[in-house]
Amino acid sequence: MTAADPVDALRAQLARASALYVAAPAEALALAEGVIAALPTDAPPALRVTALRSRATALTFLGRYEDALALLAETFAGMPAHETALRLELQRAHSVAYEQLGALEEALDWAMQSVDSARTLGDPRSLADALLSVGVALSRSGDHGAGLERYREALAIYEAHRDDRGVLQALNNIGIGCKNLGRFDEAVVHVERAMAMAVAAGDEGARAAAASNLGEPLARLGRTAEARRVLADAVRGLAHAGYLSGETHARVMLGELLLADGELGAAQAEFEQALALTQRTGSRNHAARAHLGLSRVHKAAGRFEPALAQHEAYHAAERAQFNDDSARRLRAMQVRFDLQRARQDAELHRLRAAEMAAQSRTDALTGLANRRHLDERLADAVERASHDGRPLALALADIDDFKQVNDRLGHATGDEVLRTLADLLRAQARPADVVARYGGEEFCVAFVDTEVEEAAAACEALRAAVARHDWTALHPALRITLSIGLAGLAQAGTPAALLRTADHHLYDAKRRGKNQVRCGP
Repeated sequence: MTAADPVDALRAQLARASALYVAAPAEALALAEGVIAALPTDAPPALRVTALRSRATALTFLGRYEDALALLAETFAGMPAHETALRLELQRAHSVAYEQLGALEEALDWAMQSVDSARTLGDPRSLADALLSVGVALSRSGDHGAGLERYREALAIYEAHRDDRGVLQALNNIGIGCKNLGRFDEAVVHVERAMAMAVAAGDEGARAAAASNLGEPLARLGRTAEARRVLADAVRGLAHAGYLSGETHARVMLGELLLADGELGAAQAEFEQALALTQRTGSRNHAARAHLGLSRVHKAAGRFEPALAQHEAYHAAERAQFNDDSARRLRAMQVRFDLQRARQDAELHRLRAAEMAAQSRTDALTGLANRRHLDERLADAVERASHDGRPLALALADIDDFKQVNDRLGHATGDEVLRTLADLLRAQARPADVVARYGGEEFCVAFVDTEVEEAAAACEALRAAVARHDWTALHPALRITLSIGLAGLAQAGTPAALLRTADHHLYDAKRRGKNQVRCGP
């Protein structure tokens, strides 16, 4: 057994889970959670994200939308921006969850984000998958024409890349879209093609699902016998595949056709089995139509009391479905509100954390980096310069006779001097240089990728800028000069040694009369 076998086995388990979302979401959830529990510590990030996405999708089809969306949001928030493929996977999962919840604006928004990610990624198949998600969200929102356009775009991409799975799915969606637009001939053509592809692939579940999509357009075209035959076949296939919701819908449609043909007993059997399936799944979808069908069967047979009872059950089921839909919409609104509040709380927490981090590394008076930040940046700069064999220079600057400024002119003026000098330092430094307040009236500049001679010229320019600055704007008696000590990495190979050497040269500048730059004996 190779080292890759365990990971391959986990991938296969996730593939099985993805095939069970609709038919057996609880089993899909157990498979996904089993993979998550079994993931090795060095598992590829893509596998971990796929497992989490699989768990969220299973939760979605179990109706646990809040749990699914919370998991997706947490996973997405931790995803680096450059991981476009993984972000795309999570964006589509968000779209599915919101679409199932009935929050169609959010479903469309996430689907559109997945399209943008797919275009950035340059992956045609991912783009086609994303376009299908957009089409579903548009169609569910009532814009069947726009949804159909997206399905056709996806189909063209799948066909160009010989992706039979994608072609089959796109054809089914196109058929449903054409049916919803009343273009029944086109619907039949596309769904029959999907059925043929499913047969060729040996995928009985896909063939049965396509057959259930074919029944209604055939019936609308008056091809009732064909519709009955197709729907009876769909019922058997969907029952065998365990697609209970699809089986329920197919039985209701078949019962309606049998009723129209006067086959009351057969129609009654289909409606009753459809109702039994709704009770088994706990879903009220199609229950109202099944009760209405039974009412009409009993009425046609002269059984008026059962007909009335079923008609009352039909109205009750309609009201229950309306209440379910209303509750679903309210739930979608609540989920949107809760997630928005969670995002706002997370953003506030992030901003506060960023502010605290900035404060912990920033000198409050001058806004420059503080000693802690200098130590971190300098250590990194020395390590990179040493590793790459590149130059680095460090300057320590001290305000001459600053104590006299505080004693004669007050600490408020002294603070203004420090702030002004910080501005001058920032103006003179390059973006890559590290400028920090070292402590008191001392400042530090680390010149990245800079030889000592070039850094000395920069320090001299800074010293001259400070000397000629109009300090009288702060106080008529004020005059400020700088003494600067400079050291290069070649002189001292560690951050501590650099600081000691620069400090030694700074002391030498003070001893020699101040207002000067010293970088050696």
